[in-house]
Amino acid sequence: MDVVSFMDVEETDMDLIISFALDIGDGYIKTLLLHRTLFCEFIMPEEERGTKVCLEDNDIAEEYINTLECITFDHNVMKIKARFSYYEINLRKLQLEEIEQMKESLVHHNFDDRFVIKFT
Repeated sequence: MDVVSFMDVEETDMDLIISFALDIGDGYIKTLLLHRTLFCEFIMPEEERGTKVCLEDNDIAEEYINTLECITFDHNVMKIKARFSYYEINLRKLQLEEIEQMKESLVHHNFDDRFVIKFT
């Protein structure tokens, strides 16, 4: 399970983005993105709408249709299930305020109930 070294939340009129820096060892990180494009989503086919999940270096063809299906919070572990991928990340290095900011942003991502958010 990857540990989140730090995260960033960005919300504009055009995009909602949550990015996680995953510690992969030896001082290297990979970025896991949750990204929803608001400004042009209405012209996309129904199955391509919603929050996209993308891990750095993954297949670009799946990125555009790898939509978020479920987020589960279990103490310091966050489970992310998308159409074509699944990730478990450890949030232990994050401050409580950062986690709360991320949860609030997830509510904004899910304004149309396209995915499930669970707290266990």
